[in-house]
Amino acid sequence: MQYRIIIILAFIIGLTACKNLLDVEPVDRLGANSFWKTRQDVESAVADAYGFIYDKLTYGPYHNVNGDIRAGEFDGTWVVAFKAVAENDLANRARVSDPTRYYVHLLDDWYPFYQAIAACNIAIDRIPEVPGISENERQQFLAEVRFVRAFTYFYIVRIYGDVPLYTQAYDPEARPRTKFSEVLKFCTEELEAVKDNLPWQYEDPTNWGVRASRASALALIAHCNMWMAGFDAGNAEAYNKKAAEAALAVKQSGYFELLPIEDFKRIFKGRTKESIFEFSVNKNYGQETKYVSLGQWTTHDPVVNYGANSDCFYEADFLERMYPAALPDKRRDLWFYLPYINNTTAMFLKYSNVTDVNNYLFDDNMIIFRYSDVLLLGAEALANTGRNGEAIALLDEVRERAGANPYNAATENLKDAIFNERQKELIGEGMRWYDLVRTGRVKDPAQCKNYLTEEQFNQGAWTWPIASKAQINNPNIVLNNYWIK
Repeated sequence: MQYRIIIILAFIIGLTACKNLLDVEPVDRLGANSFWKTRQDVESAVADAYGFIYDKLTYGPYHNVNGDIRAGEFDGTWVVAFKAVAENDLANRARVSDPTRYYVHLLDDWYPFYQAIAACNIAIDRIPEVPGISENERQQFLAEVRFVRAFTYFYIVRIYGDVPLYTQAYDPEARPRTKFSEVLKFCTEELEAVKDNLPWQYEDPTNWGVRASRASALALIAHCNMWMAGFDAGNAEAYNKKAAEAALAVKQSGYFELLPIEDFKRIFKGRTKESIFEFSVNKNYGQETKYVSLGQWTTHDPVVNYGANSDCFYEADFLERMYPAALPDKRRDLWFYLPYINNTTAMFLKYSNVTDVNNYLFDDNMIIFRYSDVLLLGAEALANTGRNGEAIALLDEVRERAGANPYNAATENLKDAIFNERQKELIGEGMRWYDLVRTGRVKDPAQCKNYLTEEQFNQGAWTWPIASKAQINNPNIVLNNYWIK
C-alpha cells in the first residue's frame, strides 16, 4: 500500500503543487459523504482512479504475459508458467500457477479491475457536486476519470472477452457479462463526448503521458474501433474510418514526435514527446511493485547480473522473420544482443534503464500507447479503407526513424507490411497477441506459432480463463467455457 500512496501524492503534486498533502483524507474513504467537500478531495479521487488500475497492472506481469508471450515465440525452460502460456496450455492450472516471482496465475482474477471501475464510477457521480472548482477544471477532472474507466474496460475485454458493464456508482445489480463489442462501443461514445475537455498536452513535462490527454483519448478511440472492426465485418469500414480520423488528429495536433531511435532508453524512461499514455514505474522512489516487464529480470539478465542467463528469450526463427539479417533495421541492432543465437545468453535490451544492478532497481515506465503505435494504427485503418497513399506515408515515417527501407509496392503487400511493422516497432510492449487476435492472424500458423483453429477461436480460446470465484457474488456470470476442463 505504501507505494500507491506515494503514487497518489506525487500525482496530486503534479495537479496542484499543494503544500498540505498529508491532510488529504485516506483514499479508502472515497465513498464517504465527508470526503467530497473540497477541490483537494477531487484531486485525490482523480489520482486514486489512476492508482487502482496502476495497482493492478504493476503487481504481476499482466502487460506482457498475455500481450507478448501468449503468441508463443518464447523459450526459457525453467519458467514453467511462461512455457504454459507460450503453449496456450492455460487449462493446466498446475503449470500456470507455478509459484515463481512472475504471478501469472493472478490474471484469472478480474475483481481488482472492477475495484478500479468502481472508484471511477463513484468519482463520476460525486465530482459534479463538489464546490470551489471552475467548470472547466471540473470537466477536465471528469474527462480524466472517464478515460481511466474506458481504458480499464478496453484492457479487460482484450483479456476476458465479454465482461459485466457497470457504469453507475453503488450499483447492486448482479449483472451478466455484456458482449465485448458493446462495451467497446460504450467506451468510444463516452470518449468522443469528453475528449475535447482534455488538453492536447500538459505544460508541465512531468505530466506528459502519465495523465490523460486528448491524444490518449484519441489513441484509445482508435484502438477500440480497430477491435470492433476486426469482429464486425459488416461495419468494419465505418470503424476503420473512425480509427483513422482519431490517429490523424493526433498527428495533426503537432504536439508529438518520434524521437531518434538511438534515444530509445529515453523513450522508455517515459514522459517524452513520444509519450501518449504510460504508467510511471520507478522503484527508486519507494514503489515496491511486482511489475515485471520483458526487461526486468526476464530477458536481459546478463545486463543486470553480469553474465547470468536470461529467464526467457525470443526464439531466433521469429526474430529472423521479423528482422531479416540482410535488411537494415536499427531496432534490431539496438534492442537485441545476439538475437539469432536461440539460447538464454540472448538479451532483449529495449527496457534496460537499470539504476542499481545489485538491487534490481529499474527506471522504465509501463508504456501503453506511444506515438509510433498511433501512426501505425492509423496506417492500418487507412489501408483498410483504400487510402493507400496516406497509409504508406505513416508507415514510412516509422520506418525512416528505424533506419529501415521504405515501403516497396513491387515486393510488399501493404496491409501485411503495416502489420509486420507494428510487430517490429512494438515488440515487447504488450501488443502482439492482441493485434493477432483482432486481425484474425492468430488463426494463421505462418504468422503465429501459438495459432488457433477457426473452431478454437470461435469457442473463445483467445481469451484468458476467469476464476470461478467471480460467480460467488454474481451467479449471473458465465465463465469462459473453453477453459473449463
